[in-house]
Amino acid sequence: MSERDSVKHFGIDVLRPNEYFNVDIFINLYHTVVEICKKDNKNLIIIGGTSFYLKSLMQGLSKIPKIDEQTTKAVKLKLKNLSQCYDILNSVDPLYMKNINATDRYRIEKALLIYEASNLTPTQWFQQNPPKAVIENIDIFNIEVDREVLRKRIYQRTAKMYKMGLIDEITYLEQRYSRLPNAMGAIGIVEVLEYLDGKVTLQKMLENISLHTVQLAKRQQTFNRTQFKNIVNAPLQELEEIIL
Repeated sequence: MSERDSVKHFGIDVLRPNEYFNVDIFINLYHTVVEICKKDNKNLIIIGGTSFYLKSLMQGLSKIPKIDEQTTKAVKLKLKNLSQCYDILNSVDPLYMKNINATDRYRIEKALLIYEASNLTPTQWFQQNPPKAVIENIDIFNIEVDREVLRKRIYQRTAKMYKMGLIDEITYLEQRYSRLPNAMGAIGIVEVLEYLDGKVTLQKMLENISLHTVQLAKRQQTFNRTQFKNIVNAPLQELEEIIL
């Protein structure tokens, strides 16, 4: 709390666990925050493990066609047969649909809305409406941490979360929101639910949380190194000197 009191934070306590979030919402939030920073004459620093969202800000998103209420209702009706919608889209645009799972309702709905509203396949639409970058020419810094040091810190963090009432917190979230929201599939929640279901021991639960967090950190580091150009990779102490 002391850190949050000393520096204004954004993107925290914005949504409840059962509320939907995607990159479009993130970009809209970014625009709002930028205006606040300009008004306050403050610099904005984007931090955390959301490198995919950062990349989306730099690459931009394609606009979607104007979708009227009639089209929305028609698509909702068709989505009652999700597999049929997938088959239709796959027949007209196999290139776009090859990366979409047949059970991915959200992405199938989005593709079908584009198709119905524009009379173009999603591939055709995005070719005619390429994305525009939201931000350009920003400095990107990646903190390098020795893998063994990072692993130890993650195990210590997991133990601290448990001591501070992790199981009680997850029990409360399950009782209030059920297991259906996407947020309930996050690392730290899934493993606790497995423990509550009697599938694993307490010790195994803690080990799984730590292991899965280590694996996530590795994927994040790989993403940062491969997806950004001119990124500065250095230990924290060196980054402080570089930035200053």
